Amino acid sequence: MQGKLKSFFGAVGYLFITILIQLTVSIVAGIIIALKNINEITANGANIDEIINKAEGLINNIILGSSIVTVLVFLLIYKVRKKKVREELKIVKTTISNITIGIGLGLSAWLFNVGALSLVQEAGLFKEHFSIMENMVAPLSEGSVLVSLLTVGIVAPFTEEFIFRGVIFKTLNKNISIIWTIIIQAVFFGLVHGNLIQGTYATLLGLVFGYITYKTRSLWPAVVMHMTNNTIAIISPFVLKNVPATTSIFIGFMIVGVLGLIIALYFINKKNRSYESIFVSIN
Repeated sequence: MQGKLKSFFGAVGYLFITILIQLTVSIVAGIIIALKNINEITANGANIDEIINKAEGLINNIILGSSIVTVLVFLLIYKVRKKKVREELKIVKTTISNITIGIGLGLSAWLFNVGALSLVQEAGLFKEHFSIMENMVAPLSEGSVLVSLLTVGIVAPFTEEFIFRGVIFKTLNKNISIIWTIIIQAVFFGLVHGNLIQGTYATLLGLVFGYITYKTRSLWPAVVMHMTNNTIAIISPFVLKNVPATTSIFIGFMIVGVLGLIIALYFINKKNRSYESIFVSIN
């Protein structure tokens, strides 16, 4: 029990460090923005709303900076502790088939997510929570699409997988069974999204990310799945702008997404049969 508690609170500690880094970078960015606009503030009076709007317009840049700083800090921690990052965090080569399946999983997850959430929203459920989510993600669409693709589509997914399916996953699994490791890291992943709607589907995604990391013994399939999911989310409004938003379309998305997830996970399991079943490691 002592070992399990040590692993759990160790993972909580790493989660706290991650949140602290991101908050610090955001605060520093806010101060820099305020200082750059100090003359305008002095001349026209303090206008907090304008500063906030400018900060929101640069949210992708802030996320990019916090993601890079987060990875660098953890690399430093591992260097100080004299641990081999690649082996510890499973940043190792995997098969082409695993990468291909990861792409399929990312597409399927996006289809299911869009279909399911659109149906829930269409039914008029959780209106307040959808409003909170929309307010949180709206700034991500501000500015250059290329910057959004770089930040939300590539850098942020890698950083999140590095932390959750790398650092936190490894810390938990030292003394906690694999099934509970996958569940706990997924819940942590959901919680950091800060709202019910994103938190729910992020937890579900975290379960899949955790499982494929375990089965393939590599971080890359989860990274590719995460990048695919996020990238499609960014470009889909441009590609699907003429597709009618109907209930039948949403149902179709959800069905295709579920089938895609089932088939892709089947092949992940089949292609990586040399590793023990998840259910053998419950004790």
